[in-house]
Amino acid sequence: MQVEEIQLERKETAIRIIISLLFWVILEVVKAVLGVVVLFELAFALITKRPPSDRIRQFANRALSYNYRILRYLTYNEPDWPFPFSDFPPQVEPSIHTHQRGEEPTEYTEGKSDG
Repeated sequence: MQVEEIQLERKETAIRIIISLLFWVILEVVKAVLGVVVLFELAFALITKRPPSDRIRQFANRALSYNYRILRYLTYNEPDWPFPFSDFPPQVEPSIHTHQRGEEPTEYTEGKSDG
């Protein structure tokens, strides 16, 4: 079995370094936003005794998917530049929520409410 070696051009590598630094900054911003969302969700659940809305969970799920795409690019597992240079990624997994521990999880889809 032969392993094919790929040579990268210096210009291509230099551009990737610059873009990677940009996405590293974006990654840190996304992580901070997700931290705020987690605190909001916990505070909301504590105060209202209800899970956060579908919209906030879907936002967090899409932000996680974006985070994942950035990490794939930074680790050379994806050649395409992430958003805003390409489409915003879809959710990696649908949002799943249970009301009580031990209950079967229910999948939330856009437009449907828990009610």
